Amino acid sequence: MYYPYFLTYILTGIGIGTVVFIWALKTGQFTEQQRARFLALEDEPLQPAAVSLKGRFEFFCLFFLAIAAIVASIALIGYVLFFH
Repeated sequence: MYYPYFLTYILTGIGIGTVVFIWALKTGQFTEQQRARFLALEDEPLQPAAVSLKGRFEFFCLFFLAIAAIVASIALIGYVLFFH
């Protein structure tokens, strides 16, 4: 009875996860895997990275997507509980 709603919900999550994974691959989030395991052992503190306008734009886009996902989840659950 509720299967189409939950399938839509699951497929939307898989779609968003796939888009975020492809974005991470394109921006180089998974490069230097050999260096990453030794970062915790370094004595010198890391220098803070300068935040560019592109970085702020990406942050606000991801923040908007997270809020939209929460609102869509609440709306879907409310629709299923109150109108069916």
